[in-house]
Amino acid sequence: MKKLIGLLTAICFVTIAATTKPPIKKASLNAKTTLMNEKYKACIEACNACIVSCKRCEKSCSKMDAIKMARCIQLCKECISICKSASQLMTLDSESAKAICKECAIICEKCAAECDKHDMADCKQCATDCRKAAKLCNEM
Repeated sequence: MKKLIGLLTAICFVTIAATTKPPIKKASLNAKTTLMNEKYKACIEACNACIVSCKRCEKSCSKMDAIKMARCIQLCKECISICKSASQLMTLDSESAKAICKECAIICEKCAAECDKHDMADCKQCATDCRKAAKLCNEM
């Protein structure tokens, strides 16, 4: 009886070992992702910085006169949205990354132009970061 239990236990272990997939090595997966994204690194970083600045600007403008700041708030929201999309597609090394970057550059320029109309520090920083993202997106 003990031999039979031992034999069944061994068979179970062999079956489990044979059907279990080996774990994916995260280091090799991250290395591959890093290599794919290296060509987009500066643009991804600029888009991510633009997102942060636009969120800060949108928050500041929301505390001001809603009618006067409506266009700035709207363009910041649009800029956040398209920069997120562009950053994600570049991270995926998508064949659509260049096309979305062209559109991103257009919206970033519009946002920068609107932010330049205002004297708040957050608007000025937003304009600077939007222009940098637009420049790098246009170079894609």
